[in-house]
Amino acid sequence: MKTKKYKRWFELLMAMTLKELRARYKMAIFGFLWMFLNPVLQMLVMGFIFQFFVPIEMDNYFEFIFPGLLAWNFFAYTVSKNTPMYVNERALIQKAKFPREVVVLAVVLSNLFHFFVALVLFVVWLALIRGEIYWQLWWVMIMAVIWLTMLTSGLSLLLSSLNVRWRDINFGVQALLPLWFYATPIVYSLEWLPMWLTDWLKINPMTGVVELLRLSVGLESGGFYWQGLLVTIFILTLGIVVFKRESLFFDDWI
Repeated sequence: MKTKKYKRWFELLMAMTLKELRARYKMAIFGFLWMFLNPVLQMLVMGFIFQFFVPIEMDNYFEFIFPGLLAWNFFAYTVSKNTPMYVNERALIQKAKFPREVVVLAVVLSNLFHFFVALVLFVVWLALIRGEIYWQLWWVMIMAVIWLTMLTSGLSLLLSSLNVRWRDINFGVQALLPLWFYATPIVYSLEWLPMWLTDWLKINPMTGVVELLRLSVGLESGGFYWQGLLVTIFILTLGIVVFKRESLFFDDWI
């Protein structure tokens, strides 16, 4: 009986994920190519500003910031879209009975597909430039992707659940995400900062994700930071607990 229940849950999740994938690029001429074009344009703009207007001595600076931009775009877009999700989909929530978490997780999975395809294209591009691929570090990349997925899923469940009762959550997320971006070493290296500030930034889960992605493709990286992983596990656990508690009252608050 439980096997059939989980099978139906998985089939529903896949169906909603495919719906998200089709809807995102419907009527778009470049389609899935935007998965790669958007971070490329960001890389060129930020790389130009920080390398030519701020004295940065790094030969591969454009390559250095690209993995971080890929991870951040996935994280920020998913969290910002999921936070008001239950409020925006109130008609669906009120009319149909289904596992509520599927709505949020479908967005996570569809955006994860975009992120993974863009990451693979980036690895291929690096291979063409360097003439080699760091195959021995593939497990580091998988670890970073799993870490990023855990963080994004947990935070999405937490914020979307709380936003049903307190609509200020969505406004707060939109205000804090830009600050979080600069608190993550995407356009700069931790080595450029004083030690006391570096210790604080290691608590940021996105710091560990970005550093692992850089390490997996052979770029300058600080490696693994356990502090951020512990924070991620806490956020994921809290998100699941809060979702289970708040989802019981979604129909009342929506």
